[in-house]
Amino acid sequence: MIPRVYIGYEWFGVESILAEYKVPPSCGASSIFIGIPRSAPEDGDVRELHYEAYPEMALKEMEKIRKETLEKFGVEEVFIHHKLGVVPVGEQSFLVVVFGGHRDETFKACRYAVDETKKRAPIWKKEIFSSGRGEWVLGA
Repeated sequence: MIPRVYIGYEWFGVESILAEYKVPPSCGASSIFIGIPRSAPEDGDVRELHYEAYPEMALKEMEKIRKETLEKFGVEEVFIHHKLGVVPVGEQSFLVVVFGGHRDETFKACRYAVDETKKRAPIWKKEIFSSGRGEWVLGA
């Protein structure tokens, strides 16, 4: 069974969630956010990101955010996943999937879960540039 909240080195991906989760008949919408490290000249030509976290605290905070999202927006289900370790440019690292009755609340709920996770979960990233130099990035 795929966990609703997850942080770790394994990656389940949206395909696994969509394949396993039985969408209730009351759900008419889903919203999916996939965070993918990118490289751009204005970012200094990033090659990969190194994610670290305080996993126990991050899971607690992510579960709080999940429950808040369910209550605040009245959606049916929320998945929040974040990868740890080395994530090359182009690979998925952060995933939020929301199922709800209508698109409006699922869009808003997804945005809320993404933004709150970025603000509150103790997850840190170090950008590694093509030059080999690394730089820690402050959170949202």
